[in-house]
Amino acid sequence: SVEEDLKRLKTRQSWNGGWGFWWGEDWPYLSIHVAHALTRAKEKGFTVDPSMMSRAQSYLRSIESHIPAYYGPEARRSLVSYALYVRKRMNDADPIKARQIIKEAGGVDKTPLESIGWLLPTLSGNPESQTEVLAIRKHLSNRVTETAGAAHFVTSYGEGDYLLLHSDRRADGILLESIIQDDPKNDVIPKLVTGLLGHRKAGRWYNTQE
Repeated sequence: SVEEDLKRLKTRQSWNGGWGFWWGEDWPYLSIHVAHALTRAKEKGFTVDPSMMSRAQSYLRSIESHIPAYYGPEARRSLVSYALYVRKRMNDADPIKARQIIKEAGGVDKTPLESIGWLLPTLSGNPESQTEVLAIRKHLSNRVTETAGAAHFVTSYGEGDYLLLHSDRRADGILLESIIQDDPKNDVIPKLVTGLLGHRKAGRWYNTQE
């Protein structure tokens, strides 16, 4: 099934390396999401066409040129953050750009939480980024909502939510993964897991992004 999907994705890739929902114009978030899926498949041992991966990586490196002008600044920065996350998984980390995104936003406290979750893996292991990492750890501890046994984050891009298929549960998952990688003994980790499990309805989450 995965191999058939990989073949189909290759036929759907646009000339610029991105993907659209059907056969039309590429959509930035979806293009990054497909590149993410290809990277995960490759990590699991599936054979992914090298030319498809190369074109996808090129798209991620130039992601800002593919974002329409009507996207708001938070949505734009979040797309770049997601692209940086996938590039990190491709062994193409760019911590300088990750720090620049935080600076452009006006600091860690002005950067959307989901973006922070995407940026943290790139920054965490980089010696030059430890100031940002410490600020992120403090910010996350201040922004998490905790009960006796569970925890979650509340996030939003406002009117830009639909451009990134946003949901709070997805943000919780992204931040959970990042915290596990950055600080695996953090007490909030099991609470975030409990919170995610508790938001399922009839054993499942609300949509495929979650």
